[in-house]
Amino acid sequence: MLRKLLIITTLLFTLGACTEDFEKINVNPNAPAAVPIDYLLSQSTLYIPGSAGDPGYKSWRANFIYASTVIQQMASIEVGFYRGTVYTYQGDLSEAYFVNSYPNSIKNLVNLITLAKADPKNVNILSMARILRVVEMSIITDLYGDVPYKEAGLGFLSGIFSPKYDAQKDIYADMLKELDEAGKAFNASSYIPKTADFLYAGDLNKWKKAANSLMLRLAMRMQKVDAASAQSWAKKAIDGGIMDSNDDTFAIKFSNTGAGTNSNANSWNLGAGRGIANGNNIQWSRTFIESMKARKDPRLPVISALKNGDRTIAKQRGIPSGIDATGLKALDETNLDNYSRVAPNMYALENPFFIMTHAEARLLKAEAIERGWATGSAKAEFEAGQAAGVRQLTSYAGTIADADVATYAAANPYPATTLDAKMNAIHTEMWLVTGSTLNHIEGWSNWRRTGYPVLTPVNYPGNETNGQIPRRLRYPQGEPGINPNIQEAITRQGPDLFMTRIWWDK
Repeated sequence: MLRKLLIITTLLFTLGACTEDFEKINVNPNAPAAVPIDYLLSQSTLYIPGSAGDPGYKSWRANFIYASTVIQQMASIEVGFYRGTVYTYQGDLSEAYFVNSYPNSIKNLVNLITLAKADPKNVNILSMARILRVVEMSIITDLYGDVPYKEAGLGFLSGIFSPKYDAQKDIYADMLKELDEAGKAFNASSYIPKTADFLYAGDLNKWKKAANSLMLRLAMRMQKVDAASAQSWAKKAIDGGIMDSNDDTFAIKFSNTGAGTNSNANSWNLGAGRGIANGNNIQWSRTFIESMKARKDPRLPVISALKNGDRTIAKQRGIPSGIDATGLKALDETNLDNYSRVAPNMYALENPFFIMTHAEARLLKAEAIERGWATGSAKAEFEAGQAAGVRQLTSYAGTIADADVATYAAANPYPATTLDAKMNAIHTEMWLVTGSTLNHIEGWSNWRRTGYPVLTPVNYPGNETNGQIPRRLRYPQGEPGINPNIQEAITRQGPDLFMTRIWWDK
């Protein structure tokens, strides 16, 4: 018995001594105690277009399946999947951007903002994160309307698992404030995350211009519902300095590193890389192709090709919107190989993910001038935006000669007649810019506000809009069971349908 007690006592002392160094022994010396804030900035940026596991999931569904086909930039005869072309609903397609963004991009950005606030030296990372949060939240609210905003992403930090749905009017007010404050807070004397910044590699002046340009976009979005605020914010944005060259375009740059994971690749192009856009699933719409042909648009042979690679302008033809395989067969045009689709140079995984182009900023400034909200020449701003939109295609390894840019401008001059004619010219260019840079979500939002270009709706049997172009996406089907606050949003905004207009869409 004594021997056993001695053994037990010895073991207890030995274990006691071991526990003193237990934490040191069981900590991996090669692993960081906390994730570096630079890494969080990079990760949060990459989560805007996609997320881990399937980076193209949310953006492909919102951007291509719905937005691109709704406004007739693209089309498909596979109407059971590309439902935007015929205005029908499928839950997992409509809800993808919502259900993917909150637990990924929004959660990470909220966490990054919280961490960056804790150390004044990280003011530049903080400003970048605030601007990126506005980017993501503006997409979400423009797609769905009233959505969780102020309490979004606070599940881990504050235990808020059923966030309040904020009114879009209040969301816009706060997003504009965030852009203003974040842009002004950049400090060249503080730490600048050059390597971790996938947009401007630490160029703070470009970040400031991006913040002001996004401010102008949001301000103009309010044009119909709060003209006074729209004018005030538009003036502040323009006075602060918007993008003034294509080098300022706000776009995420990719390296396509991480073989097999697509962790640093353009998620809008993943579908094409998997054989979708370069196959016979989704192709350019007839409306888009014929508009470019009629305008003698030099971008056409850069963005479009037949299945065999032929880029001859005369041979480009788009899929008619709103028809299925039977409808196409009735037109005696059954060989989809002979229809235009996204050209191969457009879907390289290293291509930039466009958030806002310099061309858009200049076109919006032209509109602001015409509305009397800014000074200057609307014609000059239009022409600058028009040319910038054409030249932006160099981002897709396209080559467009200066003479072709000049010829296009001469064929499509700024009108000297009515305000409607001028708005049509400005926003037709916007439709072409967003379509040719694959930013269809923004194209849909801008079309809903302006109504330009004038599009002829389709009326496919069984559509859910009575033959009208949809105004929003529907909320996730399972949201009422997860977050009862959605009911307040539906009561305030209107029925959860495609045709319920969001706050600024009046």
